[in-house]
Amino acid sequence: MAEILLGLWDQPPQLLPDAEQQIQENLDGWFRNQSLTRLYELQQRPDATSALQQNAQTEAQQTFLKLTLIGVVPIIGCLAGTAILISLLVQRAFRGEQALLAQNSTATWETPWNWEIVWQVLIAGFFFAGQIVLPLVSQLLGVGFSAFDSRARAAYALTYYLAMAGISLFVLYLSVRDFLPLPKEWFRLKSKSNWLLWGVGGYLVALPLMILVSWANQQIWQGQGGSNPLLQIVLEEGDPVALGMFFATAAIAAPIFEEILFRGFLLPSLTRYLPVGWRSPSAA
Repeated sequence: MAEILLGLWDQPPQLLPDAEQQIQENLDGWFRNQSLTRLYELQQRPDATSALQQNAQTEAQQTFLKLTLIGVVPIIGCLAGTAILISLLVQRAFRGEQALLAQNSTATWETPWNWEIVWQVLIAGFFFAGQIVLPLVSQLLGVGFSAFDSRARAAYALTYYLAMAGISLFVLYLSVRDFLPLPKEWFRLKSKSNWLLWGVGGYLVALPLMILVSWANQQIWQGQGGSNPLLQIVLEEGDPVALGMFFATAAIAAPIFEEILFRGFLLPSLTRYLPVGWRSPSAA
């Protein structure tokens, strides 16, 4: 590739026979367009140059549209989420217990276990196994994350997350099996007719809060931490297999595990000690 590029801009130019094919296969974006333009000029192919410029203009328009959507849609969503959040707070202030935020504020779950079981699941199952045991085992086995390519890294991340989730859920089962059969509604998945509305509304309300937290992170910690280095690598390389494994980790395995452990176990367990709504424990 270096010989081809040097030949294109050399004086006099030296064109290799497979220059066009090599440029198409090994260069992208602006670099490919500039190299092909130079090649077609030297080969005196005005039709190819015109077609290349037309394709570049089409790609530029598509890129501009994508950048516009990426920049505008979050702003619109943030404004809509802020409006919804303010309206919910105003409704809560004026309507009290009839407000949407006060729904089920007095409800509690029938929790047969105490705080010791909760700490046992979180500390022994989630934190100890996932943050201490698995990294230590990986280190003892000599498994180096940085030594893998993007596909192997994605597979490693998926395997690691499934192992961490499996151990945590196994500890959860061992912790609650003495209380089986559980009271009604525990670990039940129920769909509602307005689930899509709740999902979109929840996303919009969370968006301005997420931006606020991101801004605070930039101001206090200069944006350090919180990002996934694997995502950047996978996106840059564009490997569909690695993207699929990353998607399975972030969009399938993680939500299922977190729904079971946190929303399925932790939050209902906490209603034994904490109120659901904005009321003091004594009032609840």
